[in-house]
Order: sequence, then structure tokens, then C-alpha cells
Amino acid sequence: MATLLGLLVLVAWVGLPFEIPYIGYGLGSAFIFQIAVRPRRWEILSVIAAACPLILFDRLIIHQGRMQDLAISTCLGMLGLVSFLVLGFKAVWAEGAEQQQLKSILLPAAALAFFTIGSQRLLAIAGLLFTDTLDLYAYAFDGSLGFQPSFLIGRMFRHFALVRAIGQFTYFAIPIPMSLVYAGHLRRRSTPPLFMLEVFMAAGLLGYFLYPAFPATGPAYVAGPSFPGSALSLSALQHLNVRPIPVNPIFARNAMPSLHMAWVLLIWFNCKRVFPGSVRALAFGFVLVTIFDTLGTGEHYLVDLVVAFPFAVAIQALCTRWVPLRSKLRLVPLAGGATVVAVWLILLRYATSLFLLTPIVPWTCLIASTVLASLWMRQVMSLNWASKPGPAEAMARSAMAGA
Repeated sequence: MATLLGLLVLVAWVGLPFEIPYIGYGLGSAFIFQIAVRPRRWEILSVIAAACPLILFDRLIIHQGRMQDLAISTCLGMLGLVSFLVLGFKAVWAEGAEQQQLKSILLPAAALAFFTIGSQRLLAIAGLLFTDTLDLYAYAFDGSLGFQPSFLIGRMFRHFALVRAIGQFTYFAIPIPMSLVYAGHLRRRSTPPLFMLEVFMAAGLLGYFLYPAFPATGPAYVAGPSFPGSALSLSALQHLNVRPIPVNPIFARNAMPSLHMAWVLLIWFNCKRVFPGSVRALAFGFVLVTIFDTLGTGEHYLVDLVVAFPFAVAIQALCTRWVPLRSKLRLVPLAGGATVVAVWLILLRYATSLFLLTPIVPWTCLIASTVLASLWMRQVMSLNWASKPGPAEAMARSAMAGA
């Protein structure tokens, strides 16, 4: 088993494209999970010392000495590979409670890494299946608000290099906060061990199934080099022939809904009633930063982020499986969030002329959707793990039901 694990890590080191930020940050989650089990200091220092030669070999041999191209994601990816190796060896040789603890860290780390790597491949399939996208419909909705949010923030990214660098880092580093919130839940034992992993995976898988329902790439890929230049005014949009348009298949159809937004919302949801106020404030700040990043990079329209809110609420309710589905506190957010997402997809596709009548219409829809999702979010977040009845209470309820 140890030999097989070593071979897998070697193949990953040789074959994975670490230049893709998502892959590096996804693998780096293993390093974060290793820290979560509170290892000895020498173990962490050993992982860092072992990762340094891998990084140097990658730069000096594979990339022919181009140290200026070295990215944080590459360094984290190498650290993650060494952590996988160390955690795997310890899990193979450990026994009893220590082995179970290591498995609770190693398995989610591997699942998150494979999910991140696999998602990069799955997204390419949508481009082959849907050569035409519905980007103009999302573009028209954003413009019906009276301005184009992605173009406005995109100009800030273009003119300020520091803003662009920070925005791109926080955009691609989404696996890091996902790992941190999972590790925090694991250490506090506030939820079932794999609950957070289930939430993130469910959002990703169901989001991928929604992409074909409304294939879109983002304004940066439709506008091309002109992004984020001048956008069409509302009066110009009223005369625009809104229709499906062909977009290069190499660009992923992953704009609607924004899974980036859904994931950070789920991170924020699951910091409530678990972590101190400073952590909750930091999670909410990351939500605001993600809104800024997703728009500024041109990867998403504002409506993508709006639809992500009820989608995230529905995912949270779906995964809160310790509460019966017939409970209104779970069923209403689940059914309501799913319904709002479906209504949004239908309206965006077939009600463009209605949105373009006056900005009052799209703003009313946007505010109503956000208010409803906020109310349902409060309902589903009241169903924390502590509310699950214990064995004695469950037996008492069963006896009363029988009587």
C-alpha cells in the first residue's frame, strides 16, 4: 500500500499541470488538512524541506530556470503532494483512533484534490456540446439595470495592477478557504465529519448539471480584447438582436450559476454558530471580495451571482439530512431555492424584452430573489447539528409515536 501511494504521488508530480492555479491550490488543501491534526513542528518543517527540492527541480529542469514564473499555487501544490505522502504513510502504519483521525483528513483532502482536477476536464466537455451560448441574454439583463457591473469593475482591474493581482489570487484560491472551513468543522466536531465536503461536492455536481441549461462563458470571452471597454447603453440594448451566439469551444460554459459565488456563500453559511465573530466577519468579507473578483475578471455577469444565492440555499437545505425533509425549515428553503433558480433561468431566456422596458423590472426581480434567499437561509441555518436529537431523546420520541 505504501509503495502504491508513493507511485501515485510520483505520477501526480510528473503529470499534473501545476501551472493551472486551481490544481495547485486544490492539492495544497492536503497541507492545510495536515496542519489541522496538530502535528509536531518538525513534521511541518520536514514537509516544507521536502517540497523545496521539488519546486527547484520543477523550475530549473522542467521550466528551464524561469523562476520569475513561479506561482504561489505551484508551491502549495508541491507542499500538498508531500503532505499526501506523509499522511498516507502515517495512515498505513497507524492503528486505532490515530488511523481513523488520519483517514478523516486524508480522504477529504484526496476527494477535494481529485474534484478540483476532474472539474477542469469536465468543463471542457460543455464547450464541445454547446457551440452556441446564451451570453447575450445575461449581458442584456445586466445592462437593463442601467449599467454593466462587470465592465465597471473590470476597468478597475485593468487600470490598477495591485487590484488585478489580488483579485486573481483570491479568485483562483477558492480551494483554500474550502479546506480551512472543513478543517475547522472537523476540529470543533460541530457537524458530521464529511458534511462540509458533501456540501461543496453537491454544489459542484449540481452546478455542472445546470450549466447546459443556460450555457454561458462570461463577458470577457464574448467581448474579447475590448473587455472591459465601453458597454452598450440601455437604449442600444433595446434594439439589440438578443440570440444564442457562437463562442470558441475552448472557453468553459460555466458562468450560470456562479459556483464560485455559491461556494463562498456556503463557506459563510457554515461559519455561523460554529466559529467566533471574527471568523464569520472574515468569511463575509470573502463573499464581498468574490463578488468583486468574479465581475472584475470578466468570468461572470452580475445575474450569475444573484442566481447563485438561492442555489446555495437549496444546496445547504439538501445536505442537512439529519433533519426530516418534511420539516418546513428544510423543505421550504430547498423547494423555494430550487424554484427561484428555475424561474431565473426561464426569465433570462424568454423575458429579455420585459427586463429592457425599464430598470425597475430587473431591480425588482433582483431584490426579491435576494430577500427570499436571505429569509430561507436564516431558516435552514437554524437547523444546526446540535439540534439533532440524541439517542435518549430519539428513543423517547419513538416511544411517544408508538403510543
